[in-house]
Amino acid sequence: MSRTASYLALVNAGMILFLVMSKLEDYGFDIEIEKYFFPLLIMGFVVLGIFGWLEDYLGFHKLEREHIEERNPYMKQILDRLESIEKKIK
Repeated sequence: MSRTASYLALVNAGMILFLVMSKLEDYGFDIEIEKYFFPLLIMGFVVLGIFGWLEDYLGFHKLEREHIEERNPYMKQILDRLESIEKKIK
């Protein structure tokens, strides 16, 4: 479901780009939407991909997931049990 929401967000970004370009034409900027829409959309996807790769490469995604999972009550119980098992083993 999360992946579907991500795909819908990309479609939404494309629609917003189209609306912005349409409004620029209304304000007197001569923009050929058919000519620039898809290159700008693809360029935006590439930039999002680069930022996503950079976030993963630098470890920000892993840190974010760790903090989210620490707040999850079930995961907190599992982590506490693992810590107690580690203490017993030592």
